[in-house]
Amino acid sequence: MIRRPPRSTPSNSSAASDVYKRQMWRSETELADFPHSWSKPLLALTGDIFEASHTYSLKGSDKYLTIIEAQGRSREGFGRPRYYKAYTTDSLDGIWRPLAATAKKPFASPVNVTYKGERWTDSFSHGELIRSGCDQTLEVDPKRFEFLFQGVTDENKRGRKYGEIPWQLGILRPAP
Repeated sequence: MIRRPPRSTPSNSSAASDVYKRQMWRSETELADFPHSWSKPLLALTGDIFEASHTYSLKGSDKYLTIIEAQGRSREGFGRPRYYKAYTTDSLDGIWRPLAATAKKPFASPVNVTYKGERWTDSFSHGELIRSGCDQTLEVDPKRFEFLFQGVTDENKRGRKYGEIPWQLGILRPAP
């Protein structure tokens, strides 16, 4: 059985209504039927979440980790900064428990990141953990977390349409 990783919309459309922006959905299919015959999407998580969820199996355990983008409070002229929350579960059809799931205690944001050199981002967007392999299990090694994301400073984002924002790529690693 393959379980489609939870997503922040119930369909393949990226133009979901605001109702779906606070919900994460999941569906599943048999490996032999992949990529067809997905089940009806089921609600997996509701919360202050936005988009770009990714769900991984944790190497050496029977647990799963999902990271999902959230938005901070709107700031005059800068919009809403983006950051990541994290949840865990023992089963993909189980209950997702908060791991680092608040603005004050996030998975990735300016409040818990230090920089080598100058600060270069105020937002953490469209990120993904570097996986251990390249199969449907999306396995990550908790001892070697690396988080690839796009970031931008508030100043470089000010007054720009989304497609004009000069996002830069970065990699986060746990502090030693």
